[in-house]
This record gives sequence, structure tokens and C-alpha cells, in this order.
Amino acid sequence: MNFPRPRHRNTQPPPRPVTSDQSTVDGPLHPTPDLNGTFGTLIGLALTALLANGELPSTLARASSVGTLLSLGFGVAMDLRLGGLRNLIRADLMAILAFYFLTLFEFLFPQGAFDRMIDVQSTHLAILAVDLGFLGLLVGRHLVHPSRQPFTHTLTREIPAIWIVVIFWIVTLIGYLHMLIAVDFDVILMVEWFMDPRFSQPWQRGKFGDWKALLVELGLFLYLIPPLAGIMNARRARYGTISLWLVNGILALTFFYGFTGGTRNIFAAYLVTFLIAYCFALPFARRKELILLCLGSGAFMILATYFMLQFRGMGFRDYIHGNYEPQVAQEKTLFVDNNLYAICRLVDIFPHKQHYLGWEIPYQALIRPIPRAIWPGKPEGLSSTIEDALGVEGVTIAASFVGEAYMSGGLLAVFVIAIIFGVMTGWWNYLASPHNSELGILIYASGFFATIISMRSLFVFTTALLPTVAALVIGAYAVSLLRSQAQRIFKKAAERKIPLRAPARGPVPRRP
Repeated sequence: MNFPRPRHRNTQPPPRPVTSDQSTVDGPLHPTPDLNGTFGTLIGLALTALLANGELPSTLARASSVGTLLSLGFGVAMDLRLGGLRNLIRADLMAILAFYFLTLFEFLFPQGAFDRMIDVQSTHLAILAVDLGFLGLLVGRHLVHPSRQPFTHTLTREIPAIWIVVIFWIVTLIGYLHMLIAVDFDVILMVEWFMDPRFSQPWQRGKFGDWKALLVELGLFLYLIPPLAGIMNARRARYGTISLWLVNGILALTFFYGFTGGTRNIFAAYLVTFLIAYCFALPFARRKELILLCLGSGAFMILATYFMLQFRGMGFRDYIHGNYEPQVAQEKTLFVDNNLYAICRLVDIFPHKQHYLGWEIPYQALIRPIPRAIWPGKPEGLSSTIEDALGVEGVTIAASFVGEAYMSGGLLAVFVIAIIFGVMTGWWNYLASPHNSELGILIYASGFFATIISMRSLFVFTTALLPTVAALVIGAYAVSLLRSQAQRIFKKAAERKIPLRAPARGPVPRRP
């Protein structure tokens, strides 16, 4: 009897360019900044620094914000001309844009309160420090040119589609485990806690964590969920419908968790890593889908930024139900993070009223990922924090990596730290390639989390690298496992192979 052949979903590796010539690839083999664009951006920044002026701190900051935006826009246009839209998906460019968003973007809108908090002289020096930050990021990204793609074998080796699905669910379980334990595995209760005010959830760790804090740190695996979901959605033909629905449900839950938490840099990291993975996994022919996704993600981030500021102090539940005291009417404007104000205060204090902290800041950044349960004598923090310098208590003040570097050693330290970030983000671009497997795309996209979040604070840089390190370890293990399986298969085939000595006449006997 002839039975109908069962239909199988295509789980084979997606097609790639089969040539080493770059003519089949849209632009360079890996995303790269245009040197002429960088040169033009630097000229624009220099002219902005020389010509920007204003009688009020806010007008001075606005002039600098507009000039910097136009200068960066020229560089982006040159990068787009060099390699198309995918050439804009680079670690160095994301770092520069994130840094601009945190420091100068809000001054495109009226900031009357800024004039009452600071003076013009401090604003001038703070903007100079910010310009040095841009200078280091722009120059540093051109200083390293690897002769070959780092981690080539791990990044380009294809793995079965089912492995991506398994990795996704393992990452999800580990990332949410500390929350589920805190609510006795009641998912509904966990989602309800999402909508409470920040830092009130039962899974929040204390200032000095014990062994339980190790479990909380595993929550960093959540940052691998968006890029994995982006890969699976972009190459949805390889995955079953039910798997995609479940994956997108977890993705929506993760976005909801990031949104209701009110921390914009975390939500931005979720959105950007999803976008990066989706764009690199998307076939080249689906260009319209890529453009629409980028435009939609940008609009979504702007709306999220506005609403997250409205409810982050009271909780999402009270905000949507109206259970809060109306605030005193304030000036209608866009507020981001007041990083420039914090930098203005810091340049007033260091070194005139307090000595630079020197190597204390980079040392604290390096040792931060080490759990206190492993190192009980770990230093408890800086001898003088940003909050101490600004004379505030009970809140966390962000000053971007520029403010923290200035506390360490002034303008010279700002430029050195910016150069280091520029070199690292420029080097990371070399991990991207049209030959990358889905695993390679995951590793490349996960690094954008550390890139974005470290612009707000260099203290979190080493901790933010942990998901990427985990992705590299998982990738190396998966590739090693595939290699060992292939070797076993080849060995068994070689053992069963008939010697290649055919008789002079007649057909070769078939092995039963």
C-alpha cells in the first residue's frame, strides 16, 4: 500500500551567501563605521564646541544638543551610504546614540528647571567633558582591526533548530527562577508584583547579598530572551507554530516586566537586543520588514520612555487605576535622566572640594561581578559616591560613564575611558558577519546589552557582560558537542566501510 508521505517542517540551516566576494552582501562583510563620516562628525563636534553659546545653562545645552545631533546625523548618513541599513546595527553606533540620549537629547526640548539648578560656567565644563566622551567613542572605534573574525568557529557553525528552542527555554527558566521561588511558583502573583512600585518586589536582593543573591544574579539570563526570540521570529519557517506562540508569549512577558519596572535602560536593552537579532537573522530580501521594524521600535521606545517616567515612582497598577495623589503642575517637557546636571555638579566638586578617586572607580567596576558569598571581604563601595558628592540620600543618581570617569581623574580619565569603550565596541563589530549562524547572531546581539547599559554607568559594564559570556560558553559547548557527534558518526562509518578494491570485472558487491 502507498501511504502519503508525512510533511516535515524545514529545520535545515538557512541559506547563506556561497561566495567569499562581498558583491553578494549589502556593503562590507561586517558592519563598519565610515572613516569620512567619523572625520565629518568630529569637525561638527569641534565647531559646536567653539560656537555653542547661551546666556542661560539650558540655551547653552540646547545649542550643544542640536549641533551634536547634526554632527552625528552626518556620520550616520555616511555609514548608511557605505553599507545600507544593516551597517547601522553596530555596537559603537548604539553606544554613541545611547550616550547622546542620556546626556543631551532632553535639551532638544525646553528645560527651564535646569536654569534654576546650575550656572553657565559649570554647564560649559560639563559639556566639554561630554564632548570628550564623544571624541573617545568616535576615535576608539577605528583603532582596532582584527585580521579575522574572532570566535569564527563558534559563531559560524550551524546548530539544529531544536537546540535554539531548548536554549530559549533553559534561559527562560534560569532567568525567572528567583522570581518564581519568591512567589512559590505562582505566575499570576508574579505578574501582579510586576505592577507594584520599583524595588518593592519580594525577589529584590539586599545591599549586601548572601548566597541567595547568587540566584538573583542568574536573572541576567533574561537578557538573552529577546535576542533568541528575535532570531526565531525572523527565521520563523524553521520553527513550529506552537513553539513561536509560546516564545512570543514569554517575550511579551519579558517586555512587560521591563516596562512596568520603570527602568528605561533595561527596557531599551530588551528592545535593542531583540531588534539586533531580528535584523541580522532576517533574510536580505525582506528589506521592507526590516525598515518597518526599525521605525516601529523607535516610536515604541519614545512612547515607553514618556510613560515609564509617569508611573515608576508609584507602580503601574496605581497609575492605570488613578490611585495616586496628583503631582504639582510642572513644566511640560521631556525628561530623560538629568545626567548632564549630575555632571555639572561633579565638575564643581572635583577636584576643588574633593580629591579625585583615582583607581578606586575602575577597581570597583572590575570586582563588582564577584558575589559576596564567595568573597566575604569584598569592599562595600566607593569611599565617596555620586550621591555623597551631590549631598542627596535615598535615591540613586546617574551621571553616565563620563561623570564617573571625571570623579576618577578629571577630563583625562574621561577621554581614556571613552577610548577604551570605543575600542571595545569597534572590536565587537567584527563578530558580525553574514556567515554567522543563529548561535553567532545570539552572541553578537547579546553584547549590545552591555554596550547600552554601560553608557549610563561603567560600574555595571562587567556585570552586564555576564549574559554574553554565558552565550559564548553555551555556544562553544554546543559546537564542541556537534563536533564530537560528527567524529563518532564518521568513525562508525569508517569502521563499516568496505575497502576500495573492486574486482576487475562485474559490479561491486553490495553490502547487506
